[in-house]
Amino acid sequence: MRTVRRSAIAVAAMLAAQAAWVVPASAEPPPVVTVHVDAAAPGRVIPADFLGLSFEADQLHRTWTDPARSNVDELIANLGAGNLRFSANAVDNTAWQPDDAAPTPAWADATVSPDGLSRLGALAEATGTTVDLGVNLAHRDPAAAAQEAAQAQERIGTRLRSIQIGNEPNVYPLVGLFGGGERPQYVVPQQYIPDARAYRDALAAAAPGTPVSGPDTAGGAVGNPQIDPHLPAALDPWLDAYIDAFGAPGAALNQHYYPFVNTERMGFPQALSDAVGGLPTVDKLLSRETSDKQDAFLRYFVAKAEGAGMVPRISETNSVAMEGRPGVTDTFGAALWTVDYVMTAAREGVAGLNLHDHIDDCTSYSMICFADTAAADAGAARVNPNYYGAYMVGRMTGGAVLPVTVNGDARVSAFAVRMPDGAVRVIVDDMDRGFDGTVRVVVDGGPGGGATVQRLDGESVDTVGAATYAGTTVAADGSFAPGSESLPAEDGGYAVRFGRPGAVLLTAG
Repeated sequence: MRTVRRSAIAVAAMLAAQAAWVVPASAEPPPVVTVHVDAAAPGRVIPADFLGLSFEADQLHRTWTDPARSNVDELIANLGAGNLRFSANAVDNTAWQPDDAAPTPAWADATVSPDGLSRLGALAEATGTTVDLGVNLAHRDPAAAAQEAAQAQERIGTRLRSIQIGNEPNVYPLVGLFGGGERPQYVVPQQYIPDARAYRDALAAAAPGTPVSGPDTAGGAVGNPQIDPHLPAALDPWLDAYIDAFGAPGAALNQHYYPFVNTERMGFPQALSDAVGGLPTVDKLLSRETSDKQDAFLRYFVAKAEGAGMVPRISETNSVAMEGRPGVTDTFGAALWTVDYVMTAAREGVAGLNLHDHIDDCTSYSMICFADTAAADAGAARVNPNYYGAYMVGRMTGGAVLPVTVNGDARVSAFAVRMPDGAVRVIVDDMDRGFDGTVRVVVDGGPGGGATVQRLDGESVDTVGAATYAGTTVAADGSFAPGSESLPAEDGGYAVRFGRPGAVLLTAG
């Protein structure tokens, strides 16, 4: 008996030693982040047309806007029934030209014609989107704007959601300094209001029933934590003046926002660029500080609009003003930023958001772009990584926002909605370079059972121009039909593994 007992002890000791060699005593279990979703307390519904794209007005003469001559309509339609905005800086250097044979005005870089508006109407119809159309303010011609609006009403029809008067009037003096063409010198909003009123009167007479939205003022940040919190104070008088002059219950209040600016493209010397915050990087985009300042601005703007009974829309936005920064805004990290930022806007009550796109510059923040002149001539656009981020967000529209809490030390955000059919959708966005662990998603009061997942993936947050969604990519003709994987429920939750940054859309029910 004593010999048997000693043998058993020896075997146990050997097994213990082997176990200690396989899993060292100092090893720690992989980190876990827990996401709790309260499915019993839904909030406001994300509008079906929440997710929009913004383009420069000078694109309206381009053939890519014709659904029969490019794949862009397919790429837009993939994102869901949203909104198309044609305005931005170019609108104030674009002339309305009803006669194609007439000479282009000397001040104009481009023109808009009735045929261009017909193509836009066909594009809106093919993609199931609405249209916000900008008209030129810089050259103070309400009659021309009224003629354009009347033709837009006829050629775009019920899909014409609103007319916008000019672009970012609060920075007209600054835009002129950086080669943006001649613009009125609105130093204070009281100088802008009479011009805006003249336009609104002309538009109401020429295109009765078509809403006018505005003021489409510039807003954003530079990346400096001492400067950024104070920037809304400069915006406040403009929004207040617009609300006092034109605010009405149910009318849209439009605002622009970029959390960073490319000071290099503004011609800033290095010392000045460093002083105001430095050039944006991928890590700055994905930082918790950036999410916090974006959230603070969005809350400020939503409160301003709702306090006036108006609908808050971020009508132009993206990551880095001045057309982005190559190696930052065209990366997989920018796709993860897109998910976090756009879903934060939806959670905070923004009713619509238009991501700006420079379609001829794939190194910018563009989601849809032509790689070169040959691709543009052929109408063969491709997508950047942030397109897949927008696609993921598009699956959440129409759902009612649910309360979410995230517990853990990793840089992970999460958002949830209950869809009209009762399914609960949860986005988990891992923006942490160092996180190698599991996110456990618990849906309290949800439908239960298994779930499906679609994963937004990339080799690294620094990878330029490449990403996958549900293991696939958009086809050359623009078609896209990603599948999904099953995920069983475990101990009342769902375990989602992350070995590198990425995002997951989980659907339960």
